[in-house]
Amino acid sequence: MIRLSVMYPATVDSKFDWDYYLGPHLKFAHQLLDSYHLLRIEIDRGIAAFPPGEPLHFHAVGHLFFPSIGDLEKAMAATASALIEDQRKYFSGQSVVQVNEVQDV
Repeated sequence: MIRLSVMYPATVDSKFDWDYYLGPHLKFAHQLLDSYHLLRIEIDRGIAAFPPGEPLHFHAVGHLFFPSIGDLEKAMAATASALIEDQRKYFSGQSVVQVNEVQDV
């Protein structure tokens, strides 16, 4: 299984709109990606950092799961520009994206 993770750094001047992200953006993402074999989306909402007292590193991390790298590549080729454009509606910073192969242990 392949996981694309989109991380939203919590910088001093960044803003993140949770209502838009969890509502219209996730609906939009499913509309675009479900036909490309999107398995599921998981959202991590940053609440604290370690060690305690450190500033939060990320507002959120969104995880999109696909059966294969081929499925992910087809999905991103067709939809990445629309998803990136929509990102401007809920996040004021620069996201960081990483693709991983998920290992069940």
